[in-house]
Amino acid sequence: MRESGYFPAGAEFDPSAPYNQEEVPYEDFEITCSQSLSKTVDVVTNNYIPGASGVDYEIDDEGHRHAVAWHDDPDTSDTNWGIEYHENDYHTPAQLLSLFKECLEENLKNGLVFHNPGFTEKLIKECEGWSEDETEYIEN
Repeated sequence: MRESGYFPAGAEFDPSAPYNQEEVPYEDFEITCSQSLSKTVDVVTNNYIPGASGVDYEIDDEGHRHAVAWHDDPDTSDTNWGIEYHENDYHTPAQLLSLFKECLEENLKNGLVFHNPGFTEKLIKECEGWSEDETEYIEN
């Protein structure tokens, strides 16, 4: 049996040896990237029922009467926060991606690119295919 200077005797034909392993070819797999995002913003609206307010009088330990103001929180149970969010010029991540894609496409037409045209084209492609699986608006 012939011995080589690189392998132990007989090991050059061992299929389990790391130097005899075949490289696994690249293959295309479809995956889904699902992410939950949240953002807290201030929304200005008049779509609520104002809370009641008034003054109560309390007597302290010494018999003095003191006015105590009270105010109930506004009732927003019928407020559609999704409509209010958009009316305050806020955008969902999917809408932002769409706007970003439009800007990239317009800039590419005018010769303005990030790094190089190929990278800009890749960013444009990255903006495609996203969907909003779930959108929820919660009053804090």
